[in-house]
Amino acid sequence: MDTINKSFWIILCIFSLQASYSAEVFFTPSTQCEDHIIDEIGSAQKSVDVAVYSINNDKIVTALIASHKNGIRIRILTDNIQAAGPSSKIIDLINAGLDLKVHSVHKIMHNKFAIFDEKKAVNGSFNWTNPASSQNNENCVFFSNQEANVIANYHNEFEKLWEQNSKDKSLKKIAKIVERKKNRKLASTISSIKEGE
Repeated sequence: MDTINKSFWIILCIFSLQASYSAEVFFTPSTQCEDHIIDEIGSAQKSVDVAVYSINNDKIVTALIASHKNGIRIRILTDNIQAAGPSSKIIDLINAGLDLKVHSVHKIMHNKFAIFDEKKAVNGSFNWTNPASSQNNENCVFFSNQEANVIANYHNEFEKLWEQNSKDKSLKKIAKIVERKKNRKLASTISSIKEGE
């Protein structure tokens, strides 16, 4: 083989290796994780599957709702204790028609990952919350063009979790959350009225 031909094959191999392994890492406090998650949600063509401990980031919630309205299948699994928190946005997501479940199997659902079109994934300590972007030290790692098994492992884990957490149990927990939130709001209103007397 001549030198030019060898050089061509070496360069081709290097580019092939670089193309098959791609990961980007971002850190907070900053909007890097938030911005990249929003970009991936907006770029999805078919589906976004999310397993996240806590979700109240206004911009991410808006992006999920917009993608849903554009016909993208969105499925969200979140922690039931965090879902009941005063800043949780699960009611907004449910009211917008997104498919959302709260976990009902293990003590907590502490995952923080998402899969986009079964081709890309994000994982890390980053909760999808406003403080995670503005106040906390968090990280997120985006995987794309990986060996098929990396994305497939995230996808398979999501499918397992989605099946384990039944819609019936989830709806019962969500109904309790809604009732608690109504009672908190009512209690707050009553308190405000009493203070005004």
